[in-house]
Amino acid sequence: MTVQQMYYTVTGTRSLLIQMVFTLNAIYYVSVADLNPLQLVLIGTIMELSVLLFELPTGLTADRFGRKLSLCIGTGVLGFAHILEGSIPEFWAIAAASALWGIGWTFISGAEQAWIADEMDGRHLDEVFLRGAQISSFGRFLGIAVSVGIASLFSVQFTIVAAGILLGILALFAFGLMPETKFVTTKREGSTGLADMKEALSGGFGQIRGNRTLVALAVVTLMWGLASEGYDRLWGALFIEDFNLPNEQAIYWFGAFYAIAFLLNIAVLRFVEKYVQGRYASVLLVANSLLVLSMAGFAWAGEFMVAVLLFFVTGALRNINYPLMNVMTNERLQSKGRATALSMFGQLDAFGQIAGGPLVGLIALYTSISGGITASALLLVPGVWFIWKLKKLA
Repeated sequence: MTVQQMYYTVTGTRSLLIQMVFTLNAIYYVSVADLNPLQLVLIGTIMELSVLLFELPTGLTADRFGRKLSLCIGTGVLGFAHILEGSIPEFWAIAAASALWGIGWTFISGAEQAWIADEMDGRHLDEVFLRGAQISSFGRFLGIAVSVGIASLFSVQFTIVAAGILLGILALFAFGLMPETKFVTTKREGSTGLADMKEALSGGFGQIRGNRTLVALAVVTLMWGLASEGYDRLWGALFIEDFNLPNEQAIYWFGAFYAIAFLLNIAVLRFVEKYVQGRYASVLLVANSLLVLSMAGFAWAGEFMVAVLLFFVTGALRNINYPLMNVMTNERLQSKGRATALSMFGQLDAFGQIAGGPLVGLIALYTSISGGITASALLLVPGVWFIWKLKKLA
């Protein structure tokens, strides 16, 4: 198996297993655990707070001890988090699982991109990341079918726990089979861990600060974080509560929502890979301008099928962002300290979600779910302006 094939296998399988949970999360939170709109957003805020606190330490771990080790630890922690989440349908357990999930994701975030970028010597990254995003979307598509099938035969809780167990198995598989031949550690002979940490932080920050495009990308990442958390936590509640979907029907509807959305994502990413040819900033500008309109329209659609259509459009537009961001960022980063620099981007995204999530949750609690989603759309507007500035630099 080639390095690219291993990357596609791990990221695709992990996406499948995570989507088994994400397909059912909104149903589990609202219909089984009975969380209110503020609690829905708070569990996301708790997750992002753990990301903010652990992103840099785990990025430094990846740069010091290896990206493969970091990736496998993170996958295992994700599995344990889902086992806890599915076992106890209470707010405190779900909140604790969300914190663990955030920690697990920080071990993966940056490390996976840094691993493949190193193994590929920084070549053909646009092709690898865009193809990886397509395979990830295909894995999620399969995860939808699997989750609906298992939940129909057993229960939502059983499906979540099963996905957690399988993530633990995937972590062991990746640790045994992933190659790591071109890793350059930040650890220096005779130096202390604290000194290596300081040097890695300085190097990562220096890479970003010394490149105007990376600075602009960092600001855009922060804006996306501000806008995303409220929408992520409230769209499912809007379908369930505003359109009165019963729990039994919601399983099938949510499966259909995700399935069609991911097929659209694959098609859109394939189009971008084939025809964009480096005009990434222009694509981001158009996609995010349309995203503001589609998200606000979804909030106030009123008619069920109109809301479904706008949900698909919003999902397809949002999933363009991070693959293109990965390409633009990794093309401008050096191998040594790459994971630490990428972790800084992850921290900015987490900080934005921590700041934006509770605000949107409070708006939704005291006005309506539609009002909360509208607030998320408005928070995206400054990001569009910064992408326009980015387009001038790229």
